[in-house]
Amino acid sequence: MTGQKKGWLTVQIREQVKNSLLEIYNQDRKRPENQSFTAYLDQLLKDTISFNKQVTEYGPFLEFSSAIDNHIAIKDNTMDRLVTVYINADKKELQCDFCHKTNCLHVGFCFVIPEVYSVLIDLGFRPRKPKRKKI
Repeated sequence: MTGQKKGWLTVQIREQVKNSLLEIYNQDRKRPENQSFTAYLDQLLKDTISFNKQVTEYGPFLEFSSAIDNHIAIKDNTMDRLVTVYINADKKELQCDFCHKTNCLHVGFCFVIPEVYSVLIDLGFRPRKPKRKKI
């Protein structure tokens, strides 16, 4: 236990994972410039734990069901139904079949599904930024 700060533990991870995390850390422009890598990882893990607790406590109201060809099926538990989001590769946008919108929560959810997100980014898609409402 020599050399460790009180209340801290050493955790072993694969070098490849550490390198990926270090790349994320170096590219994160929102973090304080003086924040150490260790403090950054500590906060990242705290945020992940908090998110997982909330999902466990409240249950997911949207769930990824499947992605086939040009559509993504999402289970909306608030309505107890499947919602289809269509991929328009020409326009580089997603269209929700239920809401008939390109910027609803179902479309936004597609960008947080890892399997879907990587395919969309490879196709040149970018999540739409929400429009600010004038007051």
